[in-house]
Amino acid sequence: MPALARGQASSCANPALDLFTQINGVLVDVAVLEFQVFDVSDPGKAQSPVQVHPTTPGARAPVNVTTLCPAGDKLSTGHFVARWTPSIDEAIGTHEIQWFFRLTQTAPEQTFREEFEVLVAVAGFSSTGYASVSDLRDEGVSVNDASDRRLQQQLSLASRYIERVTGRFFEPRAQTLKLDGSGGRVLPLGQPIIGVDQVMIDSGPFRPGDLDVETSLFRVYNRHLTEGLFQPDDRDNPKLEFFHGEDLAGVHFEPMRGLSLSSLVWPVGQQNVTVRGVFGYTEPDGSPTGRTPELIRHATKLLVMRELPRLADRDRREDAQRRWRLTSEHTRDQGYNLEPLKLHGDFTGDPEIDNILVAFCRPPDLGAA
Repeated sequence: MPALARGQASSCANPALDLFTQINGVLVDVAVLEFQVFDVSDPGKAQSPVQVHPTTPGARAPVNVTTLCPAGDKLSTGHFVARWTPSIDEAIGTHEIQWFFRLTQTAPEQTFREEFEVLVAVAGFSSTGYASVSDLRDEGVSVNDASDRRLQQQLSLASRYIERVTGRFFEPRAQTLKLDGSGGRVLPLGQPIIGVDQVMIDSGPFRPGDLDVETSLFRVYNRHLTEGLFQPDDRDNPKLEFFHGEDLAGVHFEPMRGLSLSSLVWPVGQQNVTVRGVFGYTEPDGSPTGRTPELIRHATKLLVMRELPRLADRDRREDAQRRWRLTSEHTRDQGYNLEPLKLHGDFTGDPEIDNILVAFCRPPDLGAA
């Protein structure tokens, strides 16, 4: 989850509060973009959010979507940053940013909210991982149990562990992929696609990336975001696919002189196709990019709770990591019985965590480099 420390700016240099906009899997610029920031750091504020930026209730802060950073707020095509700095007395805890945007000046306005949190200090990164310090405080972790900084560190470790064992990441990330051309109309991507910015094909060993592929010539398979379609789930088979003649139901179209749509394939090669865009396994929430799956957020919290006791506190650490095996205990003689040690899951041994992680593991045969 994005995080800002008091006095730390969301800016071009630190785009903690950023937005990607896409249509049918292609990143596009917007004509108008505005935002508001709300404090929802306690149950009362969660029921009735308090607007903290702009300070005038109902007012919106504009985003310069036409000028590239640092003069403007545009990071790249379809990628923008909201500039805001929490004051030194800003409430600690969960906040929300509400985005308002129009794809064209006359298009209907679209709006949605995203969570982030304000902390006293951020431990060297602008995200706390797949859950937040506030999530753990809500679960009963006190400051005496762990400081904000320690929770940030453990959240980061748990999130990286989840990525390691699942082979995926669960938030929008801008990346440039170098892929092997398949020789067919389909190009497997490996990571679930949120939006494509640019696709290029190397035309020769000494001329890398000189053929720019028009986005109108291929489909982007991210229908979980664009159509709410989960059968099939494109996150398990992300790909780009060229249009071919039969796809147009008899409509004649030539992308360039002497070249028919049936000729369009991804040429066989080694890392000869470059795909620049935004990737990540997210679940739809009404935003252009989706959010971290709630089950991944829950698994992150469970992993952190196992690691809260320090290494030197062996009794508490053993209790946190073995309690799931407990079948009975009696306090008079301070005895307890544990289920026999056996492999319940593929990763931690704790079935509550492993049953979640195994459901999100990347299929082994995606075929992307």
